Amino acid sequence: MRVPRRGGWTPRRAWPGWWPIGWADVVLWSVLCGWAVLWGLHRGTPAGLSWHFFPYGSHLLLHGTGLRLYAENPGLQIGPLAFLAAAAVTSLAHGADRVVAEVLMAAVGPLLLAVIASMVPASRRRSRVLLGGLVLIPAWTVLAVQWGHLDDVLALAGCVLALRAARSDRPVLTGLVLAVAVAAKPWALGVAPVLLLLERRRIWAAAVAAGGIVLAWAPFLLASPATLNALHPPVGMAPSSGLRILGVRAEVVPGWGRTVQLVIVPTVAAVALLRRRWPGLLLLAVAARLAADPQDNAYYLGGTVLAAVLFDLVGTGWLVPWTALVASVAFWQPFILDYAHPLAVSHGFVLWWLTHPTVIGWVHLAWVAGVVALVLLAPDAVLAGRRPGWRTTSRPAATSTGVPSETQAAVNRSRIQSQSRPSASRV
Repeated sequence: MRVPRRGGWTPRRAWPGWWPIGWADVVLWSVLCGWAVLWGLHRGTPAGLSWHFFPYGSHLLLHGTGLRLYAENPGLQIGPLAFLAAAAVTSLAHGADRVVAEVLMAAVGPLLLAVIASMVPASRRRSRVLLGGLVLIPAWTVLAVQWGHLDDVLALAGCVLALRAARSDRPVLTGLVLAVAVAAKPWALGVAPVLLLLERRRIWAAAVAAGGIVLAWAPFLLASPATLNALHPPVGMAPSSGLRILGVRAEVVPGWGRTVQLVIVPTVAAVALLRRRWPGLLLLAVAARLAADPQDNAYYLGGTVLAAVLFDLVGTGWLVPWTALVASVAFWQPFILDYAHPLAVSHGFVLWWLTHPTVIGWVHLAWVAGVVALVLLAPDAVLAGRRPGWRTTSRPAATSTGVPSETQAAVNRSRIQSQSRPSASRV
């Protein structure tokens, strides 16, 4: 029997793997797939609002500027892997490539939920996964269908798979999927602390991840050192962005903006591991990214809710995914077809939302502060779904990682030894 190392993380055996499929599971996933189809159709008109960046970038990469892609187009804040993946479908008839890509990206949402579900404790698992999926899929289709951001889809998929692989103690797979995520979107580097979650061969996993990242990005740097210009792209500062609310008043993202983001995100995520709250690693990475981002795009909702659902299902014992629900409300954005004249075609709450970007920015920043406090400071009893001070004699209290704390485990062992020791009257 493996015992957790003092000050380390809990063993992977404390978490269930892929559970046997029964009729209840068939019904569960049928409902969630149907829910995904309904929301995919709902988001389908109009759809793929950002898809044009991907055929354009893949054409430049394969038939145009080549490895000077980012040097000559610093505004393309998309990783090379996303362009290569887009090239696989751009050979289809005009318009069909977008539809095929949207269907595939929409399907990634339920698949990632299945990966997350494999890490959820058995108690009330189906009910919790159902509620988590009902919250996740509407937000995911904003990212995958309405906006069609392939880079974020690939990056988020790589981050979730890296967490799952690390919990299974598979160093090569962990490093590989982490490299895939960073090759699709550089902000995924913030999940690099996941390598510390491995119980063995961490250096080998880090070498695989570093090799994959170098393989993806080094050719562009060698072809043109001006590729580093992509770290300060000509991207405007949104009035509701985290940087603007924090006091940055520049018209475009400062030269230090992306660099600071790449430093802050992994630093904050690493704190989750130091606090033994690994299910919150992706959530803290996403929160730090939002706080340090010059934009406040609607498709950020998909990744934010995905990270929140992962934390709710794996890091807490709550039946209702409260973190994801609050994220869905806080980062909701109205969709306006006429972007040239948004105020002329809006009324009611939508008009208020458009005319108060600073208030919206403060709401987003308050959510960031809230989830940081929740992941790092919330008592174990709160995350386990019990009132602080609640006591039980049937089984030891579970920590946020889902297993008994070391102190409680020691008490339990003492009780068992005392009960098994023969009394003096029997000797």
